[in-house]
Amino acid sequence: MFDDVKSTFEVPRVERPSRREFEERFLFPQRPVIISGAMEDWPARERWTNDYLTEKVGARTVDIRNPKKRLIDAPPMKLAEYIDLLAGGAISDGQLYAANLPIRTTLPELWPDVRFPPFVDEDKYREVNLWFGPGNNFTPLHYDPGNNFLTQIRGRKQVILCPPREIARLYPLPFSYAVNHFSQVNVLSPDLTRFPAWAHADRALLELGPGDMLFIPIYWWHAVWGIDQNMSISYWWGARLANFLQHPRQTAAWIEKMFVKRFKAVTLRAPDLVRRSTDDQAHGLGVAARADAR
Repeated sequence: MFDDVKSTFEVPRVERPSRREFEERFLFPQRPVIISGAMEDWPARERWTNDYLTEKVGARTVDIRNPKKRLIDAPPMKLAEYIDLLAGGAISDGQLYAANLPIRTTLPELWPDVRFPPFVDEDKYREVNLWFGPGNNFTPLHYDPGNNFLTQIRGRKQVILCPPREIARLYPLPFSYAVNHFSQVNVLSPDLTRFPAWAHADRALLELGPGDMLFIPIYWWHAVWGIDQNMSISYWWGARLANFLQHPRQTAAWIEKMFVKRFKAVTLRAPDLVRRSTDDQAHGLGVAARADAR
């Protein structure tokens, strides 16, 4: 847990604000907030027990993370197998984590149970992902290139939040790393000899319980610790251009990452494209030859 982390500022808690209040006080100025009372009628909160998940999606194969190694290095497994390990306490040390699972495509049987935070138009949400941990599951300090609602379905989580302006004190990995949106600081046991500025970084420590919804603005750093068996849904949506331009370093890293990703995709497809082009040319020459023969 983040027991040794001391807050330097507080994140407000608001009881079901209107959409206009949320936009004016938090979305437009990009301020985080905990919202309560906005998930009371969500089917997932009542239905998504371990037994229900086993029945509905237990046969689905999912990727499992080993958070302590920051990798998806555990072999994929049936969700029912993961639930058995979780329920039996075999992974209570957080060594395995069913994290960041796209619900609509990976667990489609659960999609009818999904409801949306009412503060953004539903068609604006570009990713809706499930996080299902055994307790002691840890997500290292990082930021995302989009706004996010982290909604707590079951259990509790601790969250550390740091403003984007603290990037120099949070020691992000170099641009050359694919995960350059992650910090080098292990917030569970920070090495102040290597990362002394971390001691002076602004941060807030907060706790989410069932029914709580945390707004994490674009580029806000966050680390997450599951206190007990826990389940969350993240809802990401795009930010305004002005929000990107306020943080040129993060935006430059994100643009470079997207460029490299697309370049690799095109490169991997190149042989197939060349083959198709050659086939098309051969087909065209054949058609022309037959036409000349006629």
